Amino acid sequence: MASLVLRDREISVAVALHGAEPVSIRDEDDHEYLWSGEDPWRRHAPVLFPVICRVPDDRVRVGDRTYPMPQHGFARDREWSVVDSGHDRASLVLVADDETREHYPYDFALAVTYVVEGRSLSVHYTVENRGDVPMPFDLGSHPAFVWPLEDDQPRSMHQVRFDEPETAPARRVVDNLLTDERFDNPAWDRVVTLNDSWFTEGAVILPEVASRGLVYSSGAGRQVRLTWDGFTGITLWSVPGARFVCIEPWRGRPAPADYVGELAGKPGVAVVAPGGREELSYAIELL
Repeated sequence: MASLVLRDREISVAVALHGAEPVSIRDEDDHEYLWSGEDPWRRHAPVLFPVICRVPDDRVRVGDRTYPMPQHGFARDREWSVVDSGHDRASLVLVADDETREHYPYDFALAVTYVVEGRSLSVHYTVENRGDVPMPFDLGSHPAFVWPLEDDQPRSMHQVRFDEPETAPARRVVDNLLTDERFDNPAWDRVVTLNDSWFTEGAVILPEVASRGLVYSSGAGRQVRLTWDGFTGITLWSVPGARFVCIEPWRGRPAPADYVGELAGKPGVAVVAPGGREELSYAIELL
């Protein structure tokens, strides 16, 4: 798979052109922080656009028509074009074409810029509406970090510590569609201790977070700090027993299982005005 490699003194990042997703993040000791992409989940850190999870019947309604929409959209399965690249940065773009309009009838440009500096990877998205009608969209990133962070560390010692107490209700999905149920937020005291039991029913969705950062760690040794701007929620997901955990910044949320309206009315969706753009970003720092 074709990829770009970005390097600074203390970090190296490989970004695949297919899906524009990071496939490797290594520190100066060549320690890998991203999941390998093997079974049971053969991805690394996909871009979710223009929907997150699924929509009912896997179709979106726009006006008087419906369009087939894959789970998590189509951006993760397309070849992106390289706009600019250097030793420490790369910009890629996905632009609407006849194939995307079969799923999503909007003239868009989705750009992502990756920059490495020190021990950090910054990720900047721009969603541009090149059409003459308002454009609804969801956008998410789905990075899978190794769990445990180091082979000799117990998985049960790993925690996700949010910057702020999180009190908004947590949500779940069934068949990747949002249920009506609300749950006590597991980060009410800022700390979620990771356990396979959290994921027997799938992802833990925190659609509205007060924090703008968190730390993933085992309490000793290597840690990862994640910060974000423009994203409104964080989702935690793994496969029970798997050696990865996804910590996902989302702008948007899955469609409710009973939702029958237009894409523009889907709860949590963002809308960009004609000729407008929206910018979102996050950063991964190796501590």
